[in-house]
Amino acid sequence: MKKTLATLAAAATLTLPVQAEQFWADNSVSVLNGSSYVEPFAGGGLDPENEIGYTTLTLEHVSGHSWGGLFYFVDHHSGDGFTDTYMEFSPSFSLMKTEGMVSSVNLAYTMESMANLGTNHLFGIGADLKVPGLDFFNATVYSAKNDGGDDDTQLTLVYGYSNGNLIIDGFMDYSFGADVAEDQMNFTPQITYNVGPALGLKNKVKVGVEYSYWTGKYGVKDADQNAVSLLIKAHL
Repeated sequence: MKKTLATLAAAATLTLPVQAEQFWADNSVSVLNGSSYVEPFAGGGLDPENEIGYTTLTLEHVSGHSWGGLFYFVDHHSGDGFTDTYMEFSPSFSLMKTEGMVSSVNLAYTMESMANLGTNHLFGIGADLKVPGLDFFNATVYSAKNDGGDDDTQLTLVYGYSNGNLIIDGFMDYSFGADVAEDQMNFTPQITYNVGPALGLKNKVKVGVEYSYWTGKYGVKDADQNAVSLLIKAHL
């Protein structure tokens, strides 16, 4: 899995023009621990109400470039007899920049990979929006080509807000249009506080909680998740 992610990142870099510039980058590692996660495929069967607790280790990268942006992460879940690895690789390419409320229009691609679900490919178009009070807000509509499931349409919203060392950020995915699978909504915000300055550190060290509200998880009817996790996230 990690080898695949590294290969994709290298391929994306090699296909860019020589004059491409990286404006900024952020790498982080985080640990989450919580219960009440719904995993309908855990234990080798299908149980929409199968709730377990586990710890998640996440490695994450996000960066801004002259051609657009790059985001990817790897999650490793472990606990209650359940282990799994999930990854996303998501570049976006700027088509147009403006000075208005819509600051950028982007072509977007996301690859999702997980052992139980195979690999999904999402192709979309989105916009970076200037929303008063928010640090960033992005809306993207994807056409999803799903491995082992019905193709569907997905709306993704990504947002961030900060006030001093208080940070609230996250995303919402809404998937619909599949012939058989249940519509899904995955709303996952993180509420954290940067304790780095108190520890005498230049880099951010955030502690807080993540809330995961996911209806029809993986398109499975009645697989509704409502989970809160403790979170620590260190930016490298």
